[in-house]
Amino acid sequence: MRRITIRDVAQRAGVSKATVSHVINETRFVEEHTRRQVLQAIDELNYRPSRLARSLSTRQTFTVGLLISDIGNPFYHEVILAVEDVALAHDYSVFLFNTNFDAERSMKYIRSMLDRHVDGVIFMTNRLDVDLVAELSRHRVPAVTLDLEEMQMPGVRNIRLEFEIGIREAVDYLIQLGHRRFAHVTGPLDLWTSELRRNAFLGALGQHGIDSSEVTVIEGNFQIDGGRRALHQLLETSNRPTAIFAANDLTALGILWEARKYSLQIPEDLSVVGLDDISLAGQITPPLTTVALPGYSIGSLAMQMLIELINSGEEPGIQSWNQQRLTTSLVIRESTAAAPPI
Repeated sequence: MRRITIRDVAQRAGVSKATVSHVINETRFVEEHTRRQVLQAIDELNYRPSRLARSLSTRQTFTVGLLISDIGNPFYHEVILAVEDVALAHDYSVFLFNTNFDAERSMKYIRSMLDRHVDGVIFMTNRLDVDLVAELSRHRVPAVTLDLEEMQMPGVRNIRLEFEIGIREAVDYLIQLGHRRFAHVTGPLDLWTSELRRNAFLGALGQHGIDSSEVTVIEGNFQIDGGRRALHQLLETSNRPTAIFAANDLTALGILWEARKYSLQIPEDLSVVGLDDISLAGQITPPLTTVALPGYSIGSLAMQMLIELINSGEEPGIQSWNQQRLTTSLVIRESTAAAPPI
């Protein structure tokens, strides 16, 4: 069966191939009556425009890159789903890359994406060297980042998660429950996201008169095994905490599961709060109290911002920094309770 071409559509609609191309690619104004004729011909012939031809016409490949820190972390599943949903609705395809917190690996992926001529890149990574974004900016490739400090680069947008709001709610709640001895298990401290969460937690405690020197801080790795090791360390200290804030839910799960090894009752002996609100958080025993991040909203907003940036036609050198904020909130479940008597 012969493939339907743009020539067939032009003949059916009684117009030139150039007019059909302008209707498909929206590259020039076409009278409404003529546009409807073309669209009707496309529908009647079941014509599918060539992606390659469309790319040559618009100088777009209709592909974007998505870099994720840890594809094994369930939090990113919602982010990826949202990015793909919005991309599909706008006829984009998504290349997914797992950086594994490795800056060198990330740079290799950036160069791979430049070779593929992607139209834009979304960074959902905890380790992001400014040089990576600068590399894209030099090649005039738009980018959307997550929680990156403000950079004066053209073609860059940022989503700022307001960690401090949800974390402050968590601290206020724990204080109301009578807790005064706290610990925090961070992510890797060479990641700026770990620092953001640690500073938000210590700052919120400071508002209640608890100095950071009174808080036991242990470096974790954003993984379950890191939470297990951290609890083991905490139980060896002379000033055991009654409440632990974990930098993410996987760390919190490790703490909960390790507590069973020591016959600790959660939350009677120890309250635990996570951050992310992955689907598993509400299904374990006990269900985890956590600071919820809007994963689907993050991915959806990031892809929408990137498409707007791609379609804006910004000239290099124009300052385009723009930041959108998304809030966080506390979800109270059964891993927190009143502080045990000292």
